[in-house]
Amino acid sequence: MSTTPAPAPAPAAANPQPVSRTSTLSTSASDSSSSVEPLSPSPPPTRPPTQPHSRANSTSSSIRPKIPWNLSGKSSKSKDGQLPPPSPALSAHAPSKSASRPPSRPPSLRSEEVGGGGQKFTLKDLLASGPKLARRSSQKSGGGSSRKSRESEDGESAGSLLKKYGVCGKVAIGKGATSVVRLAHKWDRSEEKLYAVKEFRKRRKNETEKEYVKKLTAEFCISSTLHHVNVVETVDLVQDENAHWCEVMEFCPGGDLYAAIKRGGMSPSEVECCFKQILTGVAYLHGQGVAHRDIKPENLFFDTKGHLKIGDYGASTVYRLPWEKTVHMSTGLCGSEPYIAPEQFLHKPYDARLVDIWACGIVYYCLLFQELPWRVAQPADPLYAAYAAACASGAPSPTTISNLSPRACRPLIRRMLEPEPKKRIVIEEAVQFPWVQEIRTCYDEERPGHIHVNAQALAQAQVTVV
Repeated sequence: MSTTPAPAPAPAAANPQPVSRTSTLSTSASDSSSSVEPLSPSPPPTRPPTQPHSRANSTSSSIRPKIPWNLSGKSSKSKDGQLPPPSPALSAHAPSKSASRPPSRPPSLRSEEVGGGGQKFTLKDLLASGPKLARRSSQKSGGGSSRKSRESEDGESAGSLLKKYGVCGKVAIGKGATSVVRLAHKWDRSEEKLYAVKEFRKRRKNETEKEYVKKLTAEFCISSTLHHVNVVETVDLVQDENAHWCEVMEFCPGGDLYAAIKRGGMSPSEVECCFKQILTGVAYLHGQGVAHRDIKPENLFFDTKGHLKIGDYGASTVYRLPWEKTVHMSTGLCGSEPYIAPEQFLHKPYDARLVDIWACGIVYYCLLFQELPWRVAQPADPLYAAYAAACASGAPSPTTISNLSPRACRPLIRRMLEPEPKKRIVIEEAVQFPWVQEIRTCYDEERPGHIHVNAQALAQAQVTVV
């Protein structure tokens, strides 16, 4: 996926079949106790909508799917034609008061090469100053001495988590295929601090210690080096009282962007503020040689000050080391299907930076219309096929783009959603685009013209609950 947001009301979500080889935790979903009407297709407008939240069609209604679908790109109807209950997301969000049980969303697709572009990791190098893994004693050593040593090491690790970050709640606020997230409370004199603690799975029987450590630390190695106002802060990697490895992150009580989009009612200035913050965060990541590869609303979190932060680095990769000038190409299909760039489906090496750019363009469309432009960027999807054909014909503004507002955003989003990656805009140009430069972010204004209503309400509710 620093903080992990508090859950927000989320609509009924469908559960599409995963298309990748592996599945891991997506630290971004919200609990919901209220139902939301499913998104349904509507005929294309005769002119661009004046309201930013109206539905815009990408192509003719004759090829539009007849079933409703949501931001996860998945069908919302069950076999009997009824809408399923809200599906829980895999998240580090805190549950709402009225949620009876945490909802779950389908996990993101992960590449088997995720995390660091093939770098070799060892526990000694990565955690030199942290707690050590308990080692089995030699047969020559006495059993009592070995047991005492293990208890000492485990006690040190547990003490580190408990003393530094407080007691973790017994109830998980997020669950996934590879981890469980809990909320930790730490009292520092008269102030209470909250942390999101992600407990990783245990080592599998068919997995070597080296393989386990590499997978365990891949995300931490990248995220712990990132420090920016639009990036979720990763605090530590420690062991708990049960010798389980845990990643400690800042807690974002404002919920994720997915919840805010599904709730609706975002003003144009709020939409633009969110988009500029996303671009600013991605610009920082790319400046550090890191590509996220799983940009989507579920992985973007609000704090209490209006900052929107990028979290969940389980699919991220280092495409360039600090002393290098060469960009290393990436491989593997990872991310969430509706946000995956078309070149990733070709199973060839690709520039991971341009994958992030594509995903940002899809997120902006979601911010405006509360739904996706297509289910998957492949020719088999008629909506995407019509868009790609329009782009290939040299049309300056396909229907998908001409429906966007304000008008000034269209040239940028068209270049971000360019099917041909070599022609796609890079992040350095995107943040310097005139329309982006004119956007005012709420935390930069002494008297901001807007507030993030949904995030503010969730943060206030979280404070009240805690």
